[in-house]
Amino acid sequence: MFNPKELAREACRIGTEKVNRGFTKVFVSGILAGAFIGLGYYGYLVLASTIPQMGRFYGALFFAIGLVMIIIAGGDLFTGNCLLTMGWMNRDYPFIKVLKNWGIVFLGNFLGALFLGSLLYFASLPFNYRSEIIAVAEGKLNLKFFEAFFRGILCNVLVGLAVYMSYAAKSIPGKILTVMLPVALFVICGYEHSVANMFVLPLGQALGGEGNFLDILFKNLLPVTLGNLVGGAILIPGAYYLLFLHER
Repeated sequence: MFNPKELAREACRIGTEKVNRGFTKVFVSGILAGAFIGLGYYGYLVLASTIPQMGRFYGALFFAIGLVMIIIAGGDLFTGNCLLTMGWMNRDYPFIKVLKNWGIVFLGNFLGALFLGSLLYFASLPFNYRSEIIAVAEGKLNLKFFEAFFRGILCNVLVGLAVYMSYAAKSIPGKILTVMLPVALFVICGYEHSVANMFVLPLGQALGGEGNFLDILFKNLLPVTLGNLVGGAILIPGAYYLLFLHER
């Protein structure tokens, strides 16, 4: 396992690898990650709708499996790739490469989440699952802009930490543990994750929920994405850059 300073350097090394990959690999990797997060979120929704009282807790652990699959099998998640700013702060690569990666990954995540949502829609979900999905989606669309924004910050402080800590673990059990606990915490607390919302909001709308695609984009995804960027691209990498990489 890396010590904190070695971990900061490892995050920069991984960032350099990520920003230098070609479009196709990044795009396909983004699609997979979007679908994996959707699978984890669907597991959460099933448990939350079928197990009284403790369903939210168990569901949070199942949601975290989505990120575990990404970390172990491979995938590019927008909220995790917010950490790429750490290598830029360390002057390992230009910011334009970070922006390019974010754009490709964001689009890939969206398509992967939509694809999984389409499969579930045509699979004819049981009524209680449908009602849970619609209720969750409508609740997210009813958040005020700054409520969604600040929940997005809190979410990606935890997701960013989960991904960052996973770089330190060299064993599969270690990676699972470092990922699952922070992610489960953000789910239990009700914070907002942009890629998870790419899955549940269109699916909720397709199943008969209120709102339209513009509502999804501007009432939720815009403020949540901005919040995710603050939490995962500024607060976490900025803090650890100053602690372990900044020379002054």
